[in-house]
Amino acid sequence: MNNVKPQYSRRAILKMGVMTATAAYAYVAVGISLSGKSWALTVKALDNKTANNLVNIARSIYPHPSLGDVYYAASVESIDAQAANDPALKKALTDGVANLMKDAGGDWNGLASSKQAELLQQVASEPFFQAVRGNMVVSLYDNPGVWPAFGFEGSSFEKGGYINRGFDDIQWLPTSGKEG
Repeated sequence: MNNVKPQYSRRAILKMGVMTATAAYAYVAVGISLSGKSWALTVKALDNKTANNLVNIARSIYPHPSLGDVYYAASVESIDAQAANDPALKKALTDGVANLMKDAGGDWNGLASSKQAELLQQVASEPFFQAVRGNMVVSLYDNPGVWPAFGFEGSSFEKGGYINRGFDDIQWLPTSGKEG
């Protein structure tokens, strides 16, 4: 028979298990609460300051409080990739952001949303704004990650179509009071 005394008692093993589970829970909870902030903007053509300012400007063009900056950053990365191959676009983006930041006094987020809208309306016909707006409408809204925020489930074809999946369950539209 083996007369070796165990190094840990059952009580010590249970305590370690509880401590490990508590630590794991804490890591998961922190990870979940920080998940919207755990991303890095990766750009090639634009400098980081211009790209970060462009994220804030893009949020003002298409404001959705429920969306994290990560989705706007993905759109900026998309237009940055285009600018890496198009010097005219790179110049338009760099100059456009610089001019808006100058008009904003260097602090875009410090402006009231009405002032941001006013500044954006002043540049709405410029190539800079048109390029950002055109890119954003595609890169932001074609991102499957944002669809749940808008109640869109994505393509229905692969799931048998809308007819059997609640095509008429649009709770977000006001009722008209008319039958028909």
